[in-house]
Amino acid sequence: MTATTDDREASPYQHVAAVDYTQHFGQEGHARKLASLRVLLSAFTGVPGIIGLHGGLPPADAFPFTEMSFTLRDGTKMQISDPAQVAAAQQYSVTLRGYPALYEWVKKHTWALHSPPADHDIVVTCGSNHTIEMIMSLLMDKGDTVLCESYTYPHMIESLVIPRGFRVQGIETDGEGIIPGALSKALEQHTVRGGKPPRLLYTVPVGQNPTGVVTPLHRRQQIYAVCQKNDVVILEDDPYFYLQFSASSMAPRGLHNLGASYLSLDTDGRVIRLDSFSKVLAPGLRLGWATAAPALLEKLIFHLHGSTLGPCALSQVVVAALLQQWGEQGFEQHVKDMQQGYARRAHILHTAAEEHLVGLAEWQEPQAGMFAWLKLSGGIKDADEILDKLKEEKVVVVPGRIAHCEGPRPNFACPYIRVSFASATDADLVEGIRRLATVIRNFEQETSASHANGVAGSNGNASTHVPASNSNTDPGNTDNGDSKHSKDRSVQEVVHDNEQMSLNDAVHTAADSQPEGC
Repeated sequence: MTATTDDREASPYQHVAAVDYTQHFGQEGHARKLASLRVLLSAFTGVPGIIGLHGGLPPADAFPFTEMSFTLRDGTKMQISDPAQVAAAQQYSVTLRGYPALYEWVKKHTWALHSPPADHDIVVTCGSNHTIEMIMSLLMDKGDTVLCESYTYPHMIESLVIPRGFRVQGIETDGEGIIPGALSKALEQHTVRGGKPPRLLYTVPVGQNPTGVVTPLHRRQQIYAVCQKNDVVILEDDPYFYLQFSASSMAPRGLHNLGASYLSLDTDGRVIRLDSFSKVLAPGLRLGWATAAPALLEKLIFHLHGSTLGPCALSQVVVAALLQQWGEQGFEQHVKDMQQGYARRAHILHTAAEEHLVGLAEWQEPQAGMFAWLKLSGGIKDADEILDKLKEEKVVVVPGRIAHCEGPRPNFACPYIRVSFASATDADLVEGIRRLATVIRNFEQETSASHANGVAGSNGNASTHVPASNSNTDPGNTDNGDSKHSKDRSVQEVVHDNEQMSLNDAVHTAADSQPEGC
């Protein structure tokens, strides 16, 4: 596979033997089997002539619903009245890879968009969060390390890594995502120290949460090559894949101009790709799908049906009916409408920032996802310093430190914030940015006045110095600093509370175990 128009060099990865997942499974992964009852149910469901005396499945005439009717946003109606469909929506999910109509749709759709070059298959899931947890439990044991962007999805660390006793190592990023050299360096350091090396890289390559970065093809090729060389599995969590746009032109990108994924590069089955209906349809459906090599997918199916008995049948039937009614053209139009909506909101936020935040913050205009990533100026060394003032102004943002793998360290100062443009009204986006600017400007003035009076900061403590980084190329590279920042009413006291020590245990503390900037 060769690079596209914006990627000038030939692809650096090479075809190698398929990944041997028996060398990657942890204790739980090796032990996972399909439950005996589930084997019987899946083996004989739908087989003609079978008299089923084996399953504890309620009869269809016991279900309360006989038909379902939905009104779509454009006013059209969707009816589900076929008795078999209505019954399937209320029954246990008995097919291993998902409701057949939905499974066939997602597989055809995924192959049309990504054309995976290696042997892959698909399973419908209960959404990405549960799937991430299952994958980590299959591939990792307590004490093992997962690699990720230095700023990453906080829920992954707080709710998945910590409770299971895993470790996390952040990799330095820039405006194109993970820096391949930093990834190589981190893996080399583990080799030098000995012990079990990291074998899993978790990444959000499009509209990255929290930075909003989109990793271009040439960078993905380089990262894939590093993972291939070191036998690292790539967990490609891509919930914002469909939410790519050009905020300046407002032109929707549709389905077939969204760029190449890690899955499209995967010649040897080391990519586990997660897609989600949460962002493109509705999060309440709790549905997504995973694409992976058969050896990994089999264990994932065992785990899925062992822990949840499969995804919600009602959601699967409803989504399958919706996609069938829309057809490919209707689904693409829905995606385009969403892309235009997010592009408009992103442009409003960007325009408001240009009006109110110039000189007070640095940022890139969003090109995907739901978030803008701002580096605060105005003498602010850590976003925690202005959280109370923002609260007084009735504005809520996400302080960057809770999304960083080093966030719980008391001497880690983080001047970044994540601002969402997903659901606020147009007027509230503008007003929220105006209030943010007011708080930063007032903080700057108060700090200047305090220094003029010989007081180092309003609380009497010296603030940690954080050298400025180029927000256009380095959204995730922040110096740790040397002294403690104020912890009065810190967001860590609200978010982490009693989990402080657990999170410290989950993060590497030796200086030589972290790449620079993490």
